[in-house]
Amino acid sequence: MPNEKNTDCQSARPYRLENTIQNYAWGTRNHEAYIAKLLGINPEPGQAYAELWMGVHPNAPSSIIDLEEGPLSLAKWISERPQERISGGGRQTALPYLFKVLSAGEALSIQAHPNKLQAESLHQLDPEHYPDDNHKPEIAVAIDHLDALVGFISDQEFFVLLETYPELKSLINRNSEPTANLKEGVQVLFHVEEHDEKSIALTTNQIQQRLSQKNNPDETEILFLDQFEKRGPEDIGLLFIFLLNRVKLGPGEAVFLAPGVPHAYLKGNIIECMANSDNVVRLGLTRKFCDAKALQDILVYDGGSDFRVTQSRQGHLSEYASPVSEFRIKSLDLAEGQSELFTSRTSLTMFLIVEGELSLHWGGENNSCTCILKQGHSFITPANLSEFDMLARLDSKLYLVEIP
Repeated sequence: MPNEKNTDCQSARPYRLENTIQNYAWGTRNHEAYIAKLLGINPEPGQAYAELWMGVHPNAPSSIIDLEEGPLSLAKWISERPQERISGGGRQTALPYLFKVLSAGEALSIQAHPNKLQAESLHQLDPEHYPDDNHKPEIAVAIDHLDALVGFISDQEFFVLLETYPELKSLINRNSEPTANLKEGVQVLFHVEEHDEKSIALTTNQIQQRLSQKNNPDETEILFLDQFEKRGPEDIGLLFIFLLNRVKLGPGEAVFLAPGVPHAYLKGNIIECMANSDNVVRLGLTRKFCDAKALQDILVYDGGSDFRVTQSRQGHLSEYASPVSEFRIKSLDLAEGQSELFTSRTSLTMFLIVEGELSLHWGGENNSCTCILKQGHSFITPANLSEFDMLARLDSKLYLVEIP
C-alpha cells in the first residue's frame, strides 16, 4: 500500500490478500475460465480453475501482502492481535467464515453439509474424509448465472415423477406397499444401494435406453443422459437428479443452503460464503468418496421449499439475508464518481472487487492515506480501521463479508 512511511497510515490500514486457486476437475477452462479473467492472468491451457479461497482454512489459507515483510499468514496475523484486527469487542479471535469464488463448468457432486453436532461426530469417526469438526451453512450468490439442483421436490411432484418414470417406480415399490411420500422413496433407494447395487445400475440403464430414443428430452433428462455418459450406470446420483429441484439464478440472485439440504451446482460463476469448513457429505455424480450412510442421517426433507434469499438495499449496498452467526454478505455497486463511507466499524471486513477500479481513503479527518484497488483484488479492513471511504474510479462492483 502507498504512504508506507506515514505512521498514521500504518497503525490502522487495509491489507491486500494473496489467495489460493483450487483446480478441481469440474472448474471452467481456457477462454471460459472466469477466475483467471477475474484475476487478470492467462489460463494455463486445459487447466481447470474451480475455486478461489479467501480465508484461513488450512486447506488453502490466504496471506496478507506486506511490502516490508512479504506475505504473512492471515491466520497468524489475526492471532497476534485479535482485539484490534478481527474484533474490537473481543467476540472473535479467529476468522469464522470462508469466502470463495466458485466457477463451475460442469456438475459438482450431489452433496449436503452436516450441522455442528453431526460434523463433530463425522470428524471423530472419519477425520480423513471429514477434516474439521465445523458445520458449513453457506450462501451462493450468482455473479452472472447459476444452474443448480437444490432441495427435494414435493411429495406431489414425487408421485407424478413415479408415473413419468415407471422404471424408477418399479425400483422403489418392488418389495413393499407403494411408498407414502418422497422421504420413504429416498430411504428405499438408500437401502437398495446398500444391499442390491446391481438394481441401481439396471434401473439407470433402462431409463437411459428409453430417454436416448426420445425426440425432445427435457432439461432434467438431458442432464441425466449427460451424467450417465460421464459416470456410468452405477452412480445413484443419477436417480437423485429427478428428485431434486432445478434452480436457476440470474446476476445477483442467491440461495441459502442450511445443513442437510441436498444440492449440486451444475454450471455458473458464483460468490460463496460459508462457515469456516470444508466438510462435504457426497452422494453421487462424482468419482470422489461418497457416504450414503452418513447422508441418510443428515438429509432434511422439506420438499418444495424456496431456498432463494431475500435482499435488503440501503443506498449502494445490498445485504443478503442468512440466519447464521458467522457471516453477513453484501454487495456494493458504485458508478464512476460515486463513493461509500464506512464508519463506526468494530470488526474485520473482507472485500472482493469483481468489476471496476476504486480508490480507498483513510487516516483521520482528512483521509490523507490512499491506495488504488482494481478488479480481482481482494483485501481486508481490520477492526481498528474505524472509518474509511471508497471512491469509484470506474463503474465498480464489490462483494464484502462482515462478522455480525
